[in-house]
Amino acid sequence: MARFGEHQQPPRALEGLRVVELPSLDTMPFLAGAMAAKSFADFGAEVIKVEPPEMGSKERALGPFRDATRNLETGGLHLFLNTNKFGVTIDLEQPGGRDQLFELLGNADIVFNPNRPELNDKLGIDWRTLTTRFPKLIVVSVTFFGAESRYKNLRGGDLVATHMSGVGYETPWHQVTDLQTEPPLKLGGRQSDYLTGYTAAAAAMCALYSRNANAAGQHVDVSQWLAMVSMVRPNIGFYSHEARDSASFQRLYNRRKTSGQWVYPCKDGWVSFSAGTERFWRGAKKAMGNPEWMDVDLFQTVLRRVAHIDAVEAGVIDWLSSHTRSEAFEKAQAEHVPCFPVHTPAEVASNEQYEARQFFVEQNHSPGGQVRMPGAPCKFTRTPWRIERGAPQLGEHNQKIFGERTKPDAESGGAPKIAGTSAAKLPLAGIRIADLGWIYAVPHATAWLGALGADVIRIETTLAPDLVRFLTGTEGVVGINRSGVFHAINTSRRSVALNLASQEARTIAREIIKRSDFVTENFTVGNMAKYGLGYEDLVKIKSDIIMLSGTPLGQDGPFARTVGFGPTTQAFAGLCHITGYPDSFPCGIGGTWPDFAVGTGMVFFLLAALHHRDRTGEGQYLDLSMAEMVTTMMPEAMMDFLMNRREQGPMGNRDASMAPHGVFPAAGDDKWIAIAIASDAEFAQLSAVLGVSRLASDPKFARMSARLANLEELEREIAARTRNFDRDALVAKLRERDLAAGPVYSTPELMKDPAFTESRMLMKLKHTEVGERVVPGIPVRFSAIDLDYRGAPTIGENTEQVLTDLLGYGSEEIARLKEAKVLI
Repeated sequence: MARFGEHQQPPRALEGLRVVELPSLDTMPFLAGAMAAKSFADFGAEVIKVEPPEMGSKERALGPFRDATRNLETGGLHLFLNTNKFGVTIDLEQPGGRDQLFELLGNADIVFNPNRPELNDKLGIDWRTLTTRFPKLIVVSVTFFGAESRYKNLRGGDLVATHMSGVGYETPWHQVTDLQTEPPLKLGGRQSDYLTGYTAAAAAMCALYSRNANAAGQHVDVSQWLAMVSMVRPNIGFYSHEARDSASFQRLYNRRKTSGQWVYPCKDGWVSFSAGTERFWRGAKKAMGNPEWMDVDLFQTVLRRVAHIDAVEAGVIDWLSSHTRSEAFEKAQAEHVPCFPVHTPAEVASNEQYEARQFFVEQNHSPGGQVRMPGAPCKFTRTPWRIERGAPQLGEHNQKIFGERTKPDAESGGAPKIAGTSAAKLPLAGIRIADLGWIYAVPHATAWLGALGADVIRIETTLAPDLVRFLTGTEGVVGINRSGVFHAINTSRRSVALNLASQEARTIAREIIKRSDFVTENFTVGNMAKYGLGYEDLVKIKSDIIMLSGTPLGQDGPFARTVGFGPTTQAFAGLCHITGYPDSFPCGIGGTWPDFAVGTGMVFFLLAALHHRDRTGEGQYLDLSMAEMVTTMMPEAMMDFLMNRREQGPMGNRDASMAPHGVFPAAGDDKWIAIAIASDAEFAQLSAVLGVSRLASDPKFARMSARLANLEELEREIAARTRNFDRDALVAKLRERDLAAGPVYSTPELMKDPAFTESRMLMKLKHTEVGERVVPGIPVRFSAIDLDYRGAPTIGENTEQVLTDLLGYGSEEIARLKEAKVLI
């Protein structure tokens, strides 16, 4: 591992890359481009943030402001999202503005453009113009619905994307008891904006590797809607393999007995708790003192417990009612049962695990003063994340940037090599991944890399198979190779079945790793080292290996060895506390949040580490805490507390800067529409469509500030009108007026949306046992990459192939290893 002198800073993973971030010019705040560019800046790329001259980018006006003093230079979101960036101002609507932009793009590797195609066309900065003029440039369109979608010029945003994806329909997770008064919910903060930012960052790194292979830039099409749809990929697998009826996707708690809640009340607050597997059930029984009710025959198998989940949860809640959060956490974790306290932002900020890992960082910002903020979403041993500069003041670097820019290199012009054809090389061809990940996050990351051409070898065993292999089945039959959920996540890989309890199996695993570039895993801390497969062991046999470990709370700190899933970990991170109905209880989140968000981030982190290795020959270890990454996606709540000591709670579907901003009833059973209004002019349009134009001139509602002050009355007025409209007809009327609106979709409704079926995110892949099925791919379109999608493998399907072709084993030796239960 590298050692650095007292005053010598370690290198940064993305040094040498140049990135330009364009401003979002829509009235709707859209922060995905800022988060994507931050990901690059904080790992060492030179990022130039372009802002409009007068007011700057949208996040400057959103706060939170220290002591309620409005200052566009010191708002918390601006300070957090724009670390390490250079800031320039360009008026893109003026003739000279485009020339200034082109001057920047002539030396750039990547540009993030978060504007709708019709505006880009008007400004002359559409992706076709940019990729033609700058053949090596990677142009990343980050839009509400995708630059090539039939919805490409519709307005959306965090609320609409969440509810059109199916994530909102499932939130709160198994806690809805009254369909009339408990509408679907968005997540706390702007989760879909930040997820889309990580998606765009990961996709840009993929395109960078395509350019390395094919010597050409390209267009990358990132849709906020599809990024959120990717969070419900288990539902898509379930839908295509098992159930296509709406009844299987009901919101009402007592009609959806597929699993328990994620969040439960206890003596002094709330905890997340899960005892769904046989192992966790046995542990929960010990933690709870072996109560007699847990021995009842009704609860002796997973299927029986699911069928009687209300009785199971009553017993769990009864036990929790006599335990504090810390007591439940300690007792459950002592028996290896997933359980975490639901933390408030204040508790997150002072948490001993985060403190031990030095997660929060201090920054001196002029004129913002001393500022504390969330830190690294992933720890790199050789090229650590760090802040070298605070967020720029408006136009701070105009003279530096425009004074120092030179004309683009001669080789940046000319016609690019044609990519995206059968002759084009896949970006990650020649890269191999030894994948020991399971459940959701790591397999999702390696599915991306496999589709880009990497040889992903999944190492697993029938003795302790992935739990997801038994989540649902196909056509009513459950089996180790029949899970639609598994098939929806584990595409584009090979499977090798090894009994790692055997020394010979561990030797085989090490031989695979010696021939690999990455090792990925998400076991409990210490398990890999127990098998002699920890990073310190592996670096001895493969000095430039890149290893990523993803765990609930990271590799060190007092709570490092805790067990958990993504949905239980989000409680620890603070997200459950800010998700829920206004002034109500914390909520679990649909879409198996945050597993696939974390997996998307992993793609970016792995490729950033590979970029460093390509330049230096150095591998390294990546330590990802799921909770820490979730906290980086909550800047509104965290910065408000850190700057003002103010605790944010759940706001339902509301937004602090927009009104109305919510989900309203439509005609029919459990039909809802999401509406987000970002200006007074938009509110006048909404009022006209609803047939109550008088609202736009009512002093209580005419101005945004008045609407925010009279929010409950405003929402009652709107709901009284929307419930008389057919949902889809009202959506169409609002979209005709260029308003941000969308239907709240269940999974079956999503699967029938024409723009989704045309999106190329769905494909039919052949599976050895269950035949051809529809599964989701990655939520990105590349203009010059034909992604390599292959159906998920049966367990151990490729064992002989890998041992023979990669490791050189003969048939007799393979037969002996099978007999000895090494290959199983």
